Amino acid sequence: MASTASDAAAPPTFTAEQLLLGLLDLTKTTHSTSELTVERLSAAMKQPAQTFGPGHFGYGGTLTPEWGYGLEVKKSGSARTRLDLDFIDTTSKQSAAATGICQIGFDRFASELQAQGFARETVRGEHGRVAYEQFQRNGMSVIVDRIGEASTSPQEIAHGCVRHVTVE
Repeated sequence: MASTASDAAAPPTFTAEQLLLGLLDLTKTTHSTSELTVERLSAAMKQPAQTFGPGHFGYGGTLTPEWGYGLEVKKSGSARTRLDLDFIDTTSKQSAAATGICQIGFDRFASELQAQGFARETVRGEHGRVAYEQFQRNGMSVIVDRIGEASTSPQEIAHGCVRHVTVE
């Protein structure tokens, strides 16, 4: 079946699992953020990335009725290259259960990064609250924010989901 111009313009669709696994594929083979190119991101995500401007590219869209996402690389080709993956609660009260973005929980994501040679550090804020988790390897940093899956049971509150990832 031949693709049409409208097929080519259609944004790629992803699941949260595909986004996180693609990001893990990218970090596995990336040793410096200067290697974060549109070609490498497209290969890791198995979909062509959209270019937003010079050195700025990625993806965005809807995951579920409650969750959207943005995956962007900014300042590509510079010493300040940065990748951000953000899962966005699109409900009016910003209180959606994270089940729709939690096919790969935080613990699995963290253990995959550690298996890639990243050292983990928990960064705490006021009253000992976990602010975020930072993973470092050879000058590359991966910062991961997490949230509880839902607020309906102690098990769901304790089950951590990835909410935001920054690679710098």
